[in-house]
Amino acid sequence: MKRFRFLSILILTLTFLSNEIKSETKIDFPEIWIKVRQRSAGLRAKAAEVKAAEIGKDRAGKHWLPKVYTDIRSYRTDDPTLNFTGKLGQRSATASDFSTESLRYQPSNFIGSDNRPYTEPNVNNAELFAKDTLNHPGSHTYSRGTLGIELPLFEGGGKTAAYSLLENRLLAAKSEEQYFINLEYSNSAAAYQTLSLAEDNLSKTQSLLAEIKYFLSNYRLANRSNPVGFSGFLSLKTLQNLLEISKKEQETLRSAAEEQLRFMTEDLPEDFRPSKTPLLKFADEFLPLPNPQNSGNTDLSEVYRLRSEEAKEAVKVERAKFLPKIAAFAESYTYDGSRDRANAYNAGLFLRMNLLDPSDLGAVDQAKADLDVVRKKAEETKLREESHFRILIVKERNILENLNSIYDSMRIQEEQLRISSKLFREGTLSAPQMATSFSKSAELLRMKSDSESEYLKTRAQLSLYNKRGARHEN
Repeated sequence: MKRFRFLSILILTLTFLSNEIKSETKIDFPEIWIKVRQRSAGLRAKAAEVKAAEIGKDRAGKHWLPKVYTDIRSYRTDDPTLNFTGKLGQRSATASDFSTESLRYQPSNFIGSDNRPYTEPNVNNAELFAKDTLNHPGSHTYSRGTLGIELPLFEGGGKTAAYSLLENRLLAAKSEEQYFINLEYSNSAAAYQTLSLAEDNLSKTQSLLAEIKYFLSNYRLANRSNPVGFSGFLSLKTLQNLLEISKKEQETLRSAAEEQLRFMTEDLPEDFRPSKTPLLKFADEFLPLPNPQNSGNTDLSEVYRLRSEEAKEAVKVERAKFLPKIAAFAESYTYDGSRDRANAYNAGLFLRMNLLDPSDLGAVDQAKADLDVVRKKAEETKLREESHFRILIVKERNILENLNSIYDSMRIQEEQLRISSKLFREGTLSAPQMATSFSKSAELLRMKSDSESEYLKTRAQLSLYNKRGARHEN
């Protein structure tokens, strides 16, 4: 009967475990990275910045092309000047258009060529009734169309410098985009493997807890009359509490890593689980070490270097505002009015120079100051990254050595724990000694968890120093 119950429980347990396994969706890291690359709002924003910079650079590159413009207007006016030029533009001005009130008072209207006054109206005094058409032409309607072209010949170097400025801005935007791609990649890789490590360490913690609970439940150690046994009991209870804390820490770490991946990918299945890959194998495959001879700086250093080049061109742009601008121009006009329609043209060169604009005063000095700031930031970033890189290289090497020692020690300690359990059952080993063996296993497990986390973090940071064309970009 007992055997039948045992088999029933075993079958139910295996069925439950098989259902759990079937319900899990294993996703490899490359697939996770594809999701992050496609859905990351930060990467999409950086791509949009690059696109905007490309458009700005292309626009600036057309500064030597001629400017073509047109102007069409139709108007009604009683302004003497506009009326007069409108009639001249039609090439249809007449003598009557020059008539003014002053013609009425000319001596020739009253005295003839013989110096005698006129006694009767005649052709010579007809201007006594002249209209003032020049000053009071009345209201008339005109139309004018203009087609012009302007070709810059010399711009003081301002537009050329502006193009170089935007070219460096584009290169900086591309380098910044690459830096954020590498950053998102390293963050997603670290989160993915952190989740895997947390599950592994959580499983080992639970297994060690189960062994301690089994040990406490099967051996009577809580009897105060047995000081040696009771001492071991207290040590094991303390260790049990510490492992419970460690268990909660691993659960928190697992939840945080999983939430980070869900945030970065947006559509992970509810039953998602990472593929189980040893840390060192995962790091070598997805977070390869940069070449110490060819690395030392990330794309962020290149961003600041290009920004300093951009600031240098900005100084030239500001200085060019005080230089003359020379251009050739040509315009063609068409006038239309009540009298006629006629064409005209105008062509030549012009020179334009800013003699005084208060808003430009001090602009060159400000641009130079901005250049100095950016240069210092670029130099500081470069030196800081080189120093950090050297620290990371040494740190990675030391943690790796420690990890290998920890892994080896854990294999030895597992064997030691089995031997200790056997010796305790045989009465050769005391309870405090058994508790010490459990404590060593727990301490190694804690060291393993901490070292793995630190090593993964270090490899993720070092991956930022890989040059373009790294594995994840292929």
